[in-house]
Amino acid sequence: MSRKWERMVLKNSKKVNKTRAKQGKPLLYDTPSDGSVTVRGRSWFVPLLMICVGIFCYIAFRGNYENDNLYWVTGGSYIALGLFIFWVRRPFIKIGKDFLVSRRFAGDRRVEISQIREIVIQKDTVAISLTTSNTKWVFTKLYHQFNIVELSEQLKEFAARNHVELKTEQ
Repeated sequence: MSRKWERMVLKNSKKVNKTRAKQGKPLLYDTPSDGSVTVRGRSWFVPLLMICVGIFCYIAFRGNYENDNLYWVTGGSYIALGLFIFWVRRPFIKIGKDFLVSRRFAGDRRVEISQIREIVIQKDTVAISLTTSNTKWVFTKLYHQFNIVELSEQLKEFAARNHVELKTEQ
């Protein structure tokens, strides 16, 4: 099916499911969006750094600015930003039919099959080499807190389906 047709089917099935739910009838099927799988990790380094900076602000400026409201706002803001990054802005990789999407520092980045050179799966690391400017996306068990077993299984299926070079190193 073409992408336009898939979007039309998805849109119409959502409408039909909504009306069937209101009428108490069973749904046609649960709409699986575009068939993509998302694997989420957990960022811990930057949140820890932000919380440490907030605590540093409280300790370093304690004597001089303790009565100032911005003293409390600044330290609390760093701590709140660290908690926000830890709980909400989690790293992920979304594996679609013919694309990969990952959260980078500046935002979400999408690559097509033609931009993927190879996928290397190691014991605690998955690296995706891109043809654009010799960059690599690296997902690790320690730093990004990804479930490497689940991620490697999904990427093996993706590589087999789209004929992308796959290297497994142990």
